[in-house]
Amino acid sequence: MSDCRVRLATPADADAIARIYNQGIEDRVATLETELRTPEERREWMASRSPRHPVIVA
Repeated sequence: MSDCRVRLATPADADAIARIYNQGIEDRVATLETELRTPEERREWMASRSPRHPVIVA
């Protein structure tokens, strides 16, 4: 098994985050949202988060 690294997300992660999130929207199993999100929307969402509620990636 390989190590899993967890870190704070950066704007460069927005494309991957949008792909993963959109898969959940399309599959209808992970969210009740119905509109796909763009990487730019994910970057804006990440920028709006407070330090108390950061976005993390693994």
